[in-house]
Amino acid sequence: MRVRGWSLILLLAARGAAAHIVPIPNSQCALDPVEIVAPASGVTATVASPTAADEFVIHWDPGTLQAQFTGVPARTFTAAGVSGTFALPTIFPATFTHGGDLIASVPVFFAMNGSTVAVPLTLTTGLWAAGGTVVEGAPIGPPPDGRFTLVGITAGSGLGPPFGPGMLSVQLSCQAVPRPDPDQFAWQTTPVSASLNGQILRLRAIFAPAGTTAPNFAGTPAILRLTLPGAVITTAYVPNGLTPHGRNLFIGRSDDGGTAWGIRTLRRNGQTSFLMALRIKGATPPAATTTSVPADVVYEVGGFVSRMSLAFRANRKGTRLRFP
Repeated sequence: MRVRGWSLILLLAARGAAAHIVPIPNSQCALDPVEIVAPASGVTATVASPTAADEFVIHWDPGTLQAQFTGVPARTFTAAGVSGTFALPTIFPATFTHGGDLIASVPVFFAMNGSTVAVPLTLTTGLWAAGGTVVEGAPIGPPPDGRFTLVGITAGSGLGPPFGPGMLSVQLSCQAVPRPDPDQFAWQTTPVSASLNGQILRLRAIFAPAGTTAPNFAGTPAILRLTLPGAVITTAYVPNGLTPHGRNLFIGRSDDGGTAWGIRTLRRNGQTSFLMALRIKGATPPAATTTSVPADVVYEVGGFVSRMSLAFRANRKGTRLRFP
């Protein structure tokens, strides 16, 4: 992976990180709908509809690149004849990005059958995976839509019946009113190149986080999904994260060997960015076409979530796609 040739991209990323901070009004929100599912057994909870007492506040802080969830109340549910409550921490932070994405690692407390169990979950508007199952949330939409969906999944919840002790999936939707402006929040991704040739996807991009929190490439899973209109082309998952090779290079491979994922640190004029390169085998090629094909990429790496859009160009036979 070479650094030469990306000066302009890094300069643009640096300018974006230096944007002026303007206060953003707090938002009111209530979780609705809420889905709690044990995929192995098919048990699904019925969660009580929200009332005015179920609203909480989200404080948006561009200075720390975070959203602070405050006053989140517990909610009641029933599942397979068992009644209980689930609760998030009363106050917790989530990283918020320019693309409207949120990610937070929190304990979710389930009280039922006379006991309370804390289930550690990463809740994200991006992607998460466990036990071969991938779940995907939804970021805050374009104005005026403030709706987003957080998802989380774990291979072992530790819960008793009717959910546990195996896999548990949680989906939490919310309408933030007023909608926050994510333009002041950093972590933007700029695609450099991509190709889809048969079942092999190659992708390079530069991302430029801001703030004081450094990506934890070695300590968190890496996951990516590329979709064309109406179809998932490929999903890459490196559950153990990326291993450091020296100070500036991180490399990881999927358990099946089909994904090779590398990240190199780039430093220029006091700014730190990262070059990301992937080679993924086993992609599902779309039908041959000679027209431009839009594609969307969402990924999580280092504990952060981001996304980008591509416009693939087809070769004359329509059998290979390239960007740019």
